[in-house]
Amino acid sequence: MSSLEIPSTFAMEDVRRTVLDNGLVVLTKEVHTSPIVTAMIWYRVGSRNEELGQTGKSHFLEHMLFKGTERFKKGQIDLITLKNGGGNNAFTSHDFTAYYFNFAADRWDVALEIESDRIINCAFDPEEFEAEKKVVIEELKTGLDSPWGLLLQEQEAAAFKVHPYRNPIVGWLQDVERATVEEQQAYYRRYYHPNNAILVLAGDFETDEVLTKVERAFGSVPAGAPPPPMLLKEPPQRGERRLIVRWRSKVPRLAIAYHAPQIAHVDSYALQVLGVVLSEGKASRFYQRLVEREQSVTFVSAEYGESKDPTLFHIRAEARGDHSIEEIETSIYDELGRIAGGQLNEHELDRAKHQMEAHFILSRERTLDQAILLGQIETLYDLDYIDSYLPRINAVTAADVAAACSRYLNEDSRTVAVLLSDGSEPVEDDESEAG
Repeated sequence: MSSLEIPSTFAMEDVRRTVLDNGLVVLTKEVHTSPIVTAMIWYRVGSRNEELGQTGKSHFLEHMLFKGTERFKKGQIDLITLKNGGGNNAFTSHDFTAYYFNFAADRWDVALEIESDRIINCAFDPEEFEAEKKVVIEELKTGLDSPWGLLLQEQEAAAFKVHPYRNPIVGWLQDVERATVEEQQAYYRRYYHPNNAILVLAGDFETDEVLTKVERAFGSVPAGAPPPPMLLKEPPQRGERRLIVRWRSKVPRLAIAYHAPQIAHVDSYALQVLGVVLSEGKASRFYQRLVEREQSVTFVSAEYGESKDPTLFHIRAEARGDHSIEEIETSIYDELGRIAGGQLNEHELDRAKHQMEAHFILSRERTLDQAILLGQIETLYDLDYIDSYLPRINAVTAADVAAACSRYLNEDSRTVAVLLSDGSEPVEDDESEAG
């Protein structure tokens, strides 16, 4: 078992990174402000690892891990959590799958017992599998039965031609419908083992004592074969792509996606600042122009999120009244052109940086938030990213933002998706729906 101390800053204070002999990475952070412990386990597998015709495997597997093991029968995981006054949940993304428990500090050890068991002993009862398949299919269909869910799925499939980011995290319907127990079990055995996992513990405990418990729970779990690497790379886009999606809503919606770099790329920090400048708060560029002055939208956002591989910078808007998508699009491109042309002042830049710093600090108050930050960054990149994040953001200049805007948010790199009415009777629309 090897261990190293990480240089201390506000976010990384008391964080220790330990690697067990079987390859399990353990991140511990003492937080003594409240008697709570968050236990999270992250697997380096998400929809980016799925092969053609096998989409939805990571998300389906997330569901199956709550259906029981040989030791913890069906319903017991949730029952034990409830009896101990705790909470649990899980989520799947393109890049990872994560599971967490929150417990009072005097009764959280059961989380280690559950996670060390289901890392290798997940039960795949055929009846449970088929029942859960119906649940997953219903979740998939519900996502498609919303304007943004449908529009963004179509957009990502058009923006990426090769890379698996083109596939929905929940999978394509036909793939999920024909999924088998045997295939799902093989996928589980390929990716779920200690050397492909990160255990994050944050809360009211003593680190040395906790590491002894972790060694006892996980030390005997055998390492697995290294999972196959994901080698597909998206080729450069050489011209605008456009698509129209028709749905039963009379509210036109616009989604613009630009190809953007992966986490920690030198330009990624400027793109994050750009997203805040464009749409964070009522003083932002898009809000001032589209919501206040032109009153052409009920909702507008710009977002660049960190991903393991090159990703997308998203801009979304909902039309208001009789304002056309063409009018909204023109205004958006005009604002991007102004920023690319150097019309970003220092006041705007400083405000964006202060907003990002405040969010970074204030959104890490709970042990769960800190565990998510540590696990996500360890999974996507390297923990040093956390220490360097705010200094890198603060170092971004107006010229950096202009250059990044010009380099990435240009016509040849964008995929424009428009949602229009299919002519049917509309359901009740949530005019401000964003997600």
